Amino acid sequence: MNPALLQSIQHESSWCEISAPAIGNNMEIFRRRIGPDVALGVVVKSNGFGHGLLPCARAFLAAGADWLIVNFVQEAIELRQAGIDASIYICGNVSAAQAQRAAEARARVVLYDLDVARALAQAGRETGVSIPVHLKLETGTHRQGLPLEEAIALARQVSQLEGVVLEGLATHYADIEDTTDHRFAHEQLAQLEQAQHVFRQAGFEIPMVHSANSAATILWNQTHGSMVRVGIAAYGLWPSKETYAKALLTFANQGEGFIPNLQPVLSWRTRVVQVKRIPAGAYVSYGRTFRANQPMRIAVLPVGYHEGYDRRLSSIGYVLIEGQRSAVCGRVCMNMMMVDVTHLPNIQVGAVATLLGADGDERVSAEQLAGWMGTINYEVVSRIHPAQPRVVVHDDWRSPQMETANSQSHPSFPSLSRSTSEAR
Repeated sequence: MNPALLQSIQHESSWCEISAPAIGNNMEIFRRRIGPDVALGVVVKSNGFGHGLLPCARAFLAAGADWLIVNFVQEAIELRQAGIDASIYICGNVSAAQAQRAAEARARVVLYDLDVARALAQAGRETGVSIPVHLKLETGTHRQGLPLEEAIALARQVSQLEGVVLEGLATHYADIEDTTDHRFAHEQLAQLEQAQHVFRQAGFEIPMVHSANSAATILWNQTHGSMVRVGIAAYGLWPSKETYAKALLTFANQGEGFIPNLQPVLSWRTRVVQVKRIPAGAYVSYGRTFRANQPMRIAVLPVGYHEGYDRRLSSIGYVLIEGQRSAVCGRVCMNMMMVDVTHLPNIQVGAVATLLGADGDERVSAEQLAGWMGTINYEVVSRIHPAQPRVVVHDDWRSPQMETANSQSHPSFPSLSRSTSEAR
């Protein structure tokens, strides 16, 4: 590992490295995909999918993102308090009680409730702004949103309110990532296009219409609309193996040559805090679920399920130490775990272990961890605890910038290369 990076995190027992070059690569891919006339919105909700809200927001904007998309008012406030002045869209619930805070954050707001519209209008008048709202259309996901008739009725009521302005019409796809049969998604898109026509006939010329998540942005130009809302793929992770397979089929047949070389942004590492010998027959960790069948050397790592290393990885997962796999032994504890280092005779306290990412020619991917856990790569990265420091790694390796979550006020589908932070 690079000495400059090691010096920057010398006091940390575990940390996440965020590759600015990988973010730049992924943003370039999506800008080429959508062209200059479509807004590139990047979802940074849930602590940037576990990658770190503030460092990732800054890196995405520096790499060419136009909008930042969050889920909660508080996330928008944190971005503003950090000095970020870009357009922010809150795609999750904003209650009437939160309207004033949304106004103060100068955020755009998803809308499907008249009481919220009235509260936003009042907050807008009091703060001297007109808050842009985006009506959420129900097309088949049955989460947020209104059927077309109710959306039109709400638009008419919003048009009578001073302090809010109808800026967008949006929907969200129910089944675009988990299948290669996208007829349902196409039906949803058709509903959105029909709604746009009906709104126009009713006298509403809505400036923005948007629906595309990561998978839709990759697969179909016709979903791009006024803005795309790229989430997991911005962080270099494919939405699903089905999306990857569909991209291979689609673009191979069409000859468009667009198979994105997404680069994973996050690597997660920790340090060995103890190395010990155990005799044959000894048990390791709680419940005595692991028993040594020969004399072993094990290393204790100061990371557990509280930090986000899932308990389901007990005696299943492995980490990388000196570029070699070291199996997890016994149950993952709340704040520590044990791995087998019998095959690494020179390992000492302070050695770096990679929980997620690359070390030498080996890699532990989010997809591998998800497969062992019986979940998806989204959960793997988004559940890394916010208190784990996020270290932004730059091209020249000379000035890594550390930002922790509280620094402000407060199966591998493609053949993935080594992480950018190790390879550059």
